[in-house]
Amino acid sequence: MNRAIQFAAKYTILRYTLMPILSVLILTNPMAYTFGRFLPEKQKPAFYDSAVSFVHPVTSLFPYANAGELFVYLGIANGIKEAGYSMSELAVRYFLVGIVVILLREIITEWITKNI
Repeated sequence: MNRAIQFAAKYTILRYTLMPILSVLILTNPMAYTFGRFLPEKQKPAFYDSAVSFVHPVTSLFPYANAGELFVYLGIANGIKEAGYSMSELAVRYFLVGIVVILLREIITEWITKNI
């Protein structure tokens, strides 16, 4: 596992997507933030930001990863179900949008960290 994460930390796109996803799925919240130990200090704030941002979208497909926030997702999903829409479509869309959001947040946070 260490080698896979160290490999992912080398490449920008993997560092911004794969590392936070794996950390939240494997270690769950709050241990997911420990994957940041594989990164240099200048990249740790951006990783933390993305991991924190991903603990909510992951709840839609993998509720064990952040069980404390499950009630929020289920409340939204219940409203979607009553409106006649599919809960599974909501879950997949929420997960995919979460990946895009963490990618954008991490790029912006890393840029801010480098330039300020």
